[in-house]
Amino acid sequence: MKVLLIDDDQDFNDAIYQHLIRKGFDVHTAFDGIQGLRKFQLVKPDIVITDIIMPDQDGLGFLTAIRDSDNNLPCKVIAISGGGRVAGKTYLEIAKSFGVNATLSKPFSFKELYDVLIQLDLVSDSAKKV
Repeated sequence: MKVLLIDDDQDFNDAIYQHLIRKGFDVHTAFDGIQGLRKFQLVKPDIVITDIIMPDQDGLGFLTAIRDSDNNLPCKVIAISGGGRVAGKTYLEIAKSFGVNATLSKPFSFKELYDVLIQLDLVSDSAKKV
């Protein structure tokens, strides 16, 4: 299962990368939406985990760029954010309106992330037992 992890926090990216690698995922990382879009086109991931607030291009810009002509996302997406609001809505509420499959508020545990991956049917039955 190919995962594209997009977050501008290097330490956070490294920690999630290591966790997902240990769980058997093929993980690719990017540090902003522009880099994420390039990796997305090369890797063609099964799932994207993207932060919303990032420099250069944020997660919402990334989601806009990958949507098809019917405004559907081409793969499963988990949006993550440490908070923030715009026009009375949280960034994660806005991400939900973009069609993401799940959201997680930072900080979250590895277990919370893994539980979401299981809910989205992105973890094999044999891996669930590990």
